[in-house]
Amino acid sequence: MASFLRIAGGALVGLVLMARPAIAQVQFGDFSTNLNGSVSAGYSGDYGNQISSDHGLDVGGSGDFSGYFYNPNFISFNSTAYLNQSRANSSYQSISDASGVNFSSSIFSGSHFPGSINYSKAYNSEGNYAIPGAASFSTHGDSQTFGINWNENLPNDPSLSVGFQMGSSQYSLYGTNDEGSNAFHSFNVHSSYKLFGFGLGAFYNTGASHAQIPAVVSGEPTTETQADTSAYGFNINHLFPMGGSLAASAVRSNYSSNYLGSSTSGSVDTVNVGAGLQPSNKLHLSANANYSDNLNGQLEQSVVAAGGVVTGINSNESSNSVDLQGQAVYAPLPHTQITGYVERRMQEYMGESFGANSYGAGAVYGNFLWGGNFNVGGSIADNTVDNSNSNFLSFSAGSGYSRRVDGWVFSGSVSYSQNVQTLLITYMSSFYSYAGNVRRRFGKFLASAGASFGRTGIVGQSGNSNSNETFNASLGYSHFLTATGSYSKSSGSALLTGSGLVQTPPQPIPTSSLTDLFGGKSYSFSLSSTPIKKLTIAAAFGSANSNFVSDSITSANKNNEFNAIVQYQLRKVYLTGGYSRLEQGIGASGLPPEVISSFYIGVSRWFNFF
Repeated sequence: MASFLRIAGGALVGLVLMARPAIAQVQFGDFSTNLNGSVSAGYSGDYGNQISSDHGLDVGGSGDFSGYFYNPNFISFNSTAYLNQSRANSSYQSISDASGVNFSSSIFSGSHFPGSINYSKAYNSEGNYAIPGAASFSTHGDSQTFGINWNENLPNDPSLSVGFQMGSSQYSLYGTNDEGSNAFHSFNVHSSYKLFGFGLGAFYNTGASHAQIPAVVSGEPTTETQADTSAYGFNINHLFPMGGSLAASAVRSNYSSNYLGSSTSGSVDTVNVGAGLQPSNKLHLSANANYSDNLNGQLEQSVVAAGGVVTGINSNESSNSVDLQGQAVYAPLPHTQITGYVERRMQEYMGESFGANSYGAGAVYGNFLWGGNFNVGGSIADNTVDNSNSNFLSFSAGSGYSRRVDGWVFSGSVSYSQNVQTLLITYMSSFYSYAGNVRRRFGKFLASAGASFGRTGIVGQSGNSNSNETFNASLGYSHFLTATGSYSKSSGSALLTGSGLVQTPPQPIPTSSLTDLFGGKSYSFSLSSTPIKKLTIAAAFGSANSNFVSDSITSANKNNEFNAIVQYQLRKVYLTGGYSRLEQGIGASGLPPEVISSFYIGVSRWFNFF
């Protein structure tokens, strides 16, 4: 078999070097098609501390087949296939060889009944199990997706659009013996119509997802999550004189999810009405009213939408909310805008009634300042709660500035808020963030650097805050050298899902059985160069240390990854050499970090067949 591969490889290399491109396009009756791609052959190997060494001749390639039937607006298509494309020598990400196909087609795009179809399938491709703010765990596995969409857009008739999507994936985590999976499907219908000056609309959507979370990150032998959601509703709007408008909508949404025998489900009805009026170019008035018949359900929905399950809330317990707001926006001077508002909120949940009044004002200003662009804004509000003699202030502020000085370009921003309203009257949120960037060109040199910091949290509720900080820098000299580096640090609370950890939504929620605490630091740097024409040299390294803690598991983890490539183009032939190394360890697995290395040396030829 090895002898056959060597002979086949030699023949392929000969074909690659001697072949000549054909004409650019071929017509087959009403079919017009294009086909191009590349064929490659070379020597590759991989080895590691938990796998046996493997090496030999590799044959692979990729192709792009596109075209249309009769007319591009009638039926058009594009299909891309790739075989044995590893990270060491291509953009198809996989430490081991990856193969797959992507297909998309537009149908009747020039008519009143356009549609589309998409499909993708990948084998042994690399993926990620996410950790917020840090380098994700590397995974490898198979995945596929399929989707179809159709629209009807007849003049003077109601429009209609229908869509369906589904997908699934199965993966393994490097550094463990654990496997995970994800599957989902969704269906949606939308329609709109214009009748006697009224804009009418309606929709329906439904979806479901299922995930099996690796035991090493869940702390359970078999951990499955499942979520089902659906919603339907309608909306109406109408324009009036003096820039006036009126809009209203009503929506019912249903949800259910379960995790390790703990389930939650419910439905939420919401009604929203808004009106606006613009008596002059400087003045705009608006009023809004919102109603929900299940406030507990809205809290649950925010977690279910993120992939989690909440325990401790009785969604069948009566709860509701009403929010009434009036606002005036006035522009007394150019570049200046002043806002004033009044709001009344009423809520019933957990067997109690709550009410609050807010009176607030704010201003925004933006203009050229000292040769740069400057903007600043802020607001303040007085809040009172029913049956309480106390009141408290909430405020927010933000500013940004950018300017060019003697070739230097500076930009920065800062924002801060305190006691900003959340979904529940009795909880407030706060956050701050600031960021800055600078760049400068010195002849053929280009340098830049930046940093950002941020923190969010619920006031008075511990374990519900998230923070992050990042730094980055780059230096380049023409096409000869480009160097980049970055550092990030993050911590907070997250929900454990099938695709990784997801930061908890900025709402006050009871402790979820899926809530973890996470933290991590990561840094990376890269170098790339084109010292001579058609020669490319590049290398990149990334390292991350992270941890997560839940009721059932504590894990300290590491991830180091290095990639390098050298490529030289000779006409349509590419000579390529590449090397990849992954070191990944997940503390909870009890196994030593897994180390995998792979290399590739080969030749590829690009073709434009027709």
